[in-house]
Amino acid sequence: MPMVGHIAQTGQIVATDFRAGNVSPNTDNLGFIKTCQDALPKDTNIKKLRIDAAGYQASIIDYCFENDIEFSIRAKMCQSLKDILVDKDNQWQPLVDKKGKAIDGQATFRMRHFMGDKGKVFDLIVQRSVVTGQVELDLA
Repeated sequence: MPMVGHIAQTGQIVATDFRAGNVSPNTDNLGFIKTCQDALPKDTNIKKLRIDAAGYQASIIDYCFENDIEFSIRAKMCQSLKDILVDKDNQWQPLVDKKGKAIDGQATFRMRHFMGDKGKVFDLIVQRSVVTGQVELDLA
């Protein structure tokens, strides 16, 4: 599974890592972020990081806080998040587009969250969408 680090504004590639097919996607992502940092010119630092669910790791979040890196990390839904959200039905807000208009069938829930040894608090934003085409089954 290849990993590519690039500069968002220009598309320039900073670093690549072509891994064997059986390597887990979450293996040594922090090491790859550091490789990208090392490839940048002297006195140039990563300021923002966007990474997929494989990067939802305490070590990466801690590193971002330690190095003043703003981050956006996608996380897959897991049981611990479901447990937090179970009683939050009244706290969901409509998801809005760039013009401030609510997007039909989509909502967000925001909360303060932490993970990792440092326990730094960050904003966790959960997005949910109505899935159409599902049929309710009445077994009564």
